[in-house]
Amino acid sequence: MENPYYADPLKERAVANRGLIGIVLGAILLCLILIRLMPEDATPLLGKVMVLLAPTLATASAGAYFGRRLTGWLPLIGLLILSVIGLFIIRAAGGSNIAIGLLLGWGFINGMMLGPLVGFALAEDGPEVVVQALSGTTAVMIGTGFISIATGVNLSFLAPILFLALLGLIVVGLIGIFVRFSRTGSLAYSVLGMIVFAGYFLWDFSKVKDSANTWQSAIALTTRLYLDFANFFIFLLRFLMASRRR
Repeated sequence: MENPYYADPLKERAVANRGLIGIVLGAILLCLILIRLMPEDATPLLGKVMVLLAPTLATASAGAYFGRRLTGWLPLIGLLILSVIGLFIIRAAGGSNIAIGLLLGWGFINGMMLGPLVGFALAEDGPEVVVQALSGTTAVMIGTGFISIATGVNLSFLAPILFLALLGLIVVGLIGIFVRFSRTGSLAYSVLGMIVFAGYFLWDFSKVKDSANTWQSAIALTTRLYLDFANFFIFLLRFLMASRRR
């Protein structure tokens, strides 16, 4: 049970802006429904991906809100297992309405995994740092997407580089569980993480021009871009928090 005397800045902002939040969510869902009702080839693949990514990020935000007070490893491990299983089920559902519904639920589950980090950031630095991380991640996603699609450069050479870099990040992250990083080490690790996932943004957006213009392709690309977004957000939030430490 929540302490009635505990001031929750995130809840206060959500309540204060509930009207605006409702309008934005309604607009996002309306766009998705309208585009979904159109013939499949009437909308470009990028348009499909964007109308799927927006509500997925919205449900992830809701998940982060509800999961911000999760504690312990067991809930996170359980959510991770659900996320992995859900990803395979979504892919198996193809481009159906069921797949879209599962995608939104998958976004909520993944958002809950971000909840403890968001809750910690709120307690330590306030809502501003979370807003800055979200804004920065969105800006990088839009910028890398524009670069990748507008230039039309073949970015397949990035695949092995990014994979090896991701393995390095995972190894360092596992070490970080047992060895406390210095402030400089935390900043450097966060910067490297942002570089890697900015590269994944570029690579995954480049797949738009090479993929079939179907809802099944759009859902698959949406899951990849969501994971890019979530991981970039984590590293940027870590960077912003570490940069405020002295």
